Amino acid sequence: FDRAAAARFGINVADLQRMIEAAIGGRPVSQLYEGSRRFGIVVRYAKEYRGSIEAIRQLEVLSPTGARVPMAQLASIRLLDGPTIVQREDGRRQISVRTNIRGRDQGGFVKEAQEKIAQAVTLPKGYSVSWGGQYENLARAAGRLAIVIPLTLGIIFLMLFALYRHVRHVLVVMACIPFSLIGGILALLMRGYHFNVSSGVGFVSLFGVSVMSGVLFVSRTNRLREESGMDIIEAVRQAAVVQLRPCLMMILLALLGMLPAATHYGIGSDVQRPLATVLVGGLTGVLVLTLLVLPAIYLVLERTSWHEARTARRSDQPS
Repeated sequence: FDRAAAARFGINVADLQRMIEAAIGGRPVSQLYEGSRRFGIVVRYAKEYRGSIEAIRQLEVLSPTGARVPMAQLASIRLLDGPTIVQREDGRRQISVRTNIRGRDQGGFVKEAQEKIAQAVTLPKGYSVSWGGQYENLARAAGRLAIVIPLTLGIIFLMLFALYRHVRHVLVVMACIPFSLIGGILALLMRGYHFNVSSGVGFVSLFGVSVMSGVLFVSRTNRLREESGMDIIEAVRQAAVVQLRPCLMMILLALLGMLPAATHYGIGSDVQRPLATVLVGGLTGVLVLTLLVLPAIYLVLERTSWHEARTARRSDQPS
């Protein structure tokens, strides 16, 4: 509005605003009742008087003197692009820029975008940038996993130590956890997936099954050595053979149960596929590495402990 021009004609800006409201947007003047229903009666100009910029410029405003003044003399009327919806959050206007990230992880994309925006964009006073959506969920989940995973590992360690009373046996069992991590990471890489909340939950779920397979092997080996007085090499060999079937049944049952979810592409599969892929890959790694590597780790740690004890006994004997 041109306030100086409106003042020369004795017209208030509020009158001009009411004119625009009534002519273009519509102004309620009464109500219509039909039984228990009530409808508002709105009056506005016909389409030929409001359907174009030129038609709006020719709208006539009645001045106090009775003169009809065209709107073009009282305001600057032009067509500009603007938002169709003005969004607000916490009482502040908000503009959203949405992205669909493909081919890379969300965390790396957002970090790079933050660095580039910090270098190239200078925000005016009162403006701020916030990052939300799936990245916000990922950051929140990462913060929780940073607490849950060490706490889970600590609880597992304490429970295993209460079972075996030897740190080296606990380390042998917990060596299964890196086996599962290797399998899960390789499965994600082979399928081209990136780490997200779903895959993080899948890694946590692997801990229980992987540790259980180690418990089966270590418990059987210790029992053979204690009850039968068997040599360590023979005990490890026999325990690996005896526990082969229980490990296969336990791991294959969980692995085969996750295969349909890992290969499903229907509605909701975007959430379950990374989790199932991590479980399938991690369980495969546990199945292979536990049967092949875990006996060797047990032998190395037990032989090292046996040699240290033997050396200590020799040093205690008088020369």
